[in-house]
Amino acid sequence: MSKLAEILVVVVVVSADLATFYGPARAADAVGEEPAAVDAHSEDFPSHPWILRAEGTILDTREGTIGPSIAVGLTAGRFVAARLSIEGTLLDGPNSAWSMMANARWAPLRTDNGRHALTLAGGPLVVMSNGVHGTIPLAHAEIAYIFRAWFGLTVLVGLGENLAVTDSSYVAPTSCSLPCAKEIHRGDLLRQGRAAMGWTF
Repeated sequence: MSKLAEILVVVVVVSADLATFYGPARAADAVGEEPAAVDAHSEDFPSHPWILRAEGTILDTREGTIGPSIAVGLTAGRFVAARLSIEGTLLDGPNSAWSMMANARWAPLRTDNGRHALTLAGGPLVVMSNGVHGTIPLAHAEIAYIFRAWFGLTVLVGLGENLAVTDSSYVAPTSCSLPCAKEIHRGDLLRQGRAAMGWTF
């Protein structure tokens, strides 16, 4: 057994030496190219860095409507690093409301080829001209799964919370017929869900 162990050690050492001698640098020399520097921490930048998605969002705005408050819109963005993108979203919601949102999206978990990623995003969200609450500034944070197909298709599904930065202008009446709109105060958390499909290029 000791002889076998010694032989195995010799084989491993010789294999390592051969791998070093005939590695990428030697292969590059053989064809007259400069050897590429090897960086264990390098990551491939996305081949399609631009993002364009159609969005559907369920946003809790406490308007007193029956059923969820749904807004639709578009998101445009771009990768600025291998795992970091900057996005801007414009949404058209009920009660003549428009929403603008800007997010920095980071992918702490993703597959090696970038096809699947679990992302964290955050940034400002402003709901404007809401028929009940007027204009409401919010701080947005979410967790989302993203799929990116090799030919450009991308899909996002996410859940998040929006923190009210100020009180809304709405004051609830002492009595009303159901369903009743509710006041929004600074520090309140409003749930949000979103699903999107689009293209990378």
